[in-house]
Order: sequence, then C-alpha cells, then structure tokens
Amino acid sequence: MVFINVYDFDNTIYKGESFFGFYFFCAKHHPRLYKYSFVAVKCVLMYKMCRITEEGLMDICKQYGQLFIKECPDAAELAEKYWQKNFKKIKSFYHEMKRPDDIIISASFNFLLEPCMRRLGIKNVVCTNVDLEKGEITSLCFRKNKKILFDELFGCKIDNFYTDSLNDVPLLRCAENGYIVKGNKITKWSE
Repeated sequence: MVFINVYDFDNTIYKGESFFGFYFFCAKHHPRLYKYSFVAVKCVLMYKMCRITEEGLMDICKQYGQLFIKECPDAAELAEKYWQKNFKKIKSFYHEMKRPDDIIISASFNFLLEPCMRRLGIKNVVCTNVDLEKGEITSLCFRKNKKILFDELFGCKIDNFYTDSLNDVPLLRCAENGYIVKGNKITKWSE
C-alpha cells in the first residue's frame, strides 16, 4: 500500500516564512526593495491571520510583483544563494520522515522553492507560479486554490497532510489524517 504524504512548507517543514526571509535577503542586495517592506510585512501578517482573500492577495501580488522583479532582476540567482544560507532551517522532523514521493504544497513562489526542493530531493511540488520575465503570477496557490491546484496536478487521495495553518482547512478536510505542526510538535487535527 502506498501512502501519499503532503506537507505545507512555510512554518510546517521550514522554520519561518520563506517569502518573508527571501524578501529581506534580496533587499540586502537591492536596498531599493526596503521601500516596499511595509507591504511585505502586512501581506504575511494578513495571510497568517487568515485575513486576506485570494483576490486581495492576487491584487497585491499583481501590483507589487512587477516592481519586485524590476528592482530584483536576479531573483532566481538570489534564491539559490538564499537556500545555501537557509536550508538548515528545514525542520529535523521532516528530515526524519521525508520520502522521495512526498508532495510539498505552498503559497511560496516556484523560483524560490525550486532550489530547496532540489536539495531535499523532492520533485512533487504545488506552489504559486511566477513568470519572472513579466513579473506576473500565473497561478496562485493559496487557501482553496491549494486544493484545486493539487487536484489538477495529482488528483490522488491524501493519506497524511501536515500544516501549521488553518488557511489549509480545505486540504485538512480531504486528508485521511490531518496534522497541525507547531515547531517540531505534531498534533492530530480534528474539526
């Protein structure tokens, strides 16, 4: 019997918010990005508190995505450097449980996650896709869209789903077993 394990990324298997860390990592290389710091902080807080809609997040991303790419044209290269420094923040429990057929699902951007997934040896990823040349989001992997994208890409039953956030209730509901992760502590979820 094959079990499908699906993991949220930020604050679940990675200690922190990768986009937030990456944003400030890029700002060190491109100081003009600091002028958008308030927007970045506000978005992360609203996301974590479940206080932003998919439409609201998409509007902000559309508005600031192109500005970010304009100020940081080497974003993909900086993502590689970010993971050289931050890969150690992958939580120990995940290293112990990891399987090559795991599926990672995240609101974070494809160009940011790709170097980390390569280091982990994980090929199955569902995330927000960005066209770096245009600075546009082509698919947003957030809240109910996570399940929609998961179903489109994999269409399989989830045996075990791990997350830190109630933003992921649609995936928790469809998993045979749902787990909430706080630090390295894993607790079975029940509605």
